[in-house]
Amino acid sequence: MLAGCSCHAEEQPATAPTKANPAADEFNLWIAPGIFSHHFDRNAGYRERNWGFGVQSNLSESVSVMAGNYINSDNDRSDYAGVIWQPWSWHSVKIGLAAAAFNGYPLMLNGGWFPAILPLLSIRNERVGVNLTAIPSYASRGLHGSVAAQFILRVW
Repeated sequence: MLAGCSCHAEEQPATAPTKANPAADEFNLWIAPGIFSHHFDRNAGYRERNWGFGVQSNLSESVSVMAGNYINSDNDRSDYAGVIWQPWSWHSVKIGLAAAAFNGYPLMLNGGWFPAILPLLSIRNERVGVNLTAIPSYASRGLHGSVAAQFILRVW
C-alpha cells in the first residue's frame, strides 16, 4: 500500500505565476521626500522644491492610498490625503487619477481643506518610482499651475 503512494513523490507542486506588481499582493509602504514642481508662470518666484514627507500604499493593482505634507509654492505648510486610481497600465507605467484633499493655501478657503482631482502618471519598479501630475492654475484662489513630480521609495 505504501509503495503505491510513492509514484507521485517526485512531482513538483504547481506554483502561481508571478505578478507584475508584487506590492499589490502584500502590505507595502512607499515614502516620498516631498514634491518638485515646475510652474507655468516662470517669473512669479514660486517655491519649486516642496520638501516634506509622504507615504503611499497599494491596496490593489489599480488603487493606492496616500497622505503627507510639504512646503507649498507659497512657503506655507500643506497636508494632503487621498486615493489614487490607475486602471490603465503598460509595463512599469500606470495612468489614472488622484482624488485628494489639500490644505495650507492661504487664498483657498483661508488655508482650509479643499478637494482636487488630478491626472496621475506613475513610473516605477519594485523599489523606486515617480508620480507625475499637472496642476491647473486657479489664480483667484492662490493655486499656481505647474507640472509636478513626486519621487517615491519602497521601504516595506
